[in-house]
Amino acid sequence: MRHRTTPKFWLFMIVTMLIVFSVSFGVLQHRYSDGERQLARISDYRDELDLYVRDLNEELEYVQTDAYIIRAARDQLGLIMPSEVRYVSGAN
Repeated sequence: MRHRTTPKFWLFMIVTMLIVFSVSFGVLQHRYSDGERQLARISDYRDELDLYVRDLNEELEYVQTDAYIIRAARDQLGLIMPSEVRYVSGAN
């Protein structure tokens, strides 16, 4: 005796497969969109770090110049150049 499958069985199988594929596709789409958002956040953070590194490099170049050394000596140490005269005010 041969067992015959009915059209209802095949319809049930097709509907079940469509549901499984739809759910799988939805899960994968959600993971993909999460990955895109994370990539965008990381790219923004990388751009911020690039700007910070650029600013630090500019500051490093400036602190290695004579102008910075002279400014730091005057402002932080209170030094003057040999030909200059310091005036001190008695009023505070």
